Amino acid sequence: MNIIVNDTNIFIDLHSIGLLDRFCELPYEICTVDFVMAEISNPLQHRDMERLVTAGKIRVESFTPEELIEIVDEHSAVSGNLSIPDCSVCYYARKHGVTLLTGDRQLRKYAETGKLTVKGILFVFDELVAHSVITPAVAAGKLKDLYSINVRLPKSEIQRRIELWGNAE
Repeated sequence: MNIIVNDTNIFIDLHSIGLLDRFCELPYEICTVDFVMAEISNPLQHRDMERLVTAGKIRVESFTPEELIEIVDEHSAVSGNLSIPDCSVCYYARKHGVTLLTGDRQLRKYAETGKLTVKGILFVFDELVAHSVITPAVAAGKLKDLYSINVRLPKSEIQRRIELWGNAE
């Protein structure tokens, strides 16, 4: 499965809790688009992303001029606050039939109306544990860390995982 990350929120969240490198250990081809890379303004985050791109752990796709026109047209046609990077990852996911990974509620709703498969940060945690990239106890601790900096996450789902994983060891 390819994973597409929108407007940097998944990358930023994972970087903020020290799991960006571990995310790249999952058995997936991790892909994003150049618009997403351009949104990463924090120098440390940008450096770490570039390191992972250079190492071949994250693939960054670009668009042809014709594709850019289609993305801009889509952006013009959507209602709400979707950005060009949002529309670009939707476009890429739709064109290539791959999963969109996002933490953005508006983008998720838009992508789902277009019948795209959409996953979020909790999917990443589930996969990190399922593939033994991190232990359940580490996952519970990192999830607590993430919730302390990103309160938009679904509290009941986070609490359920923390209880499950906190009792796993």
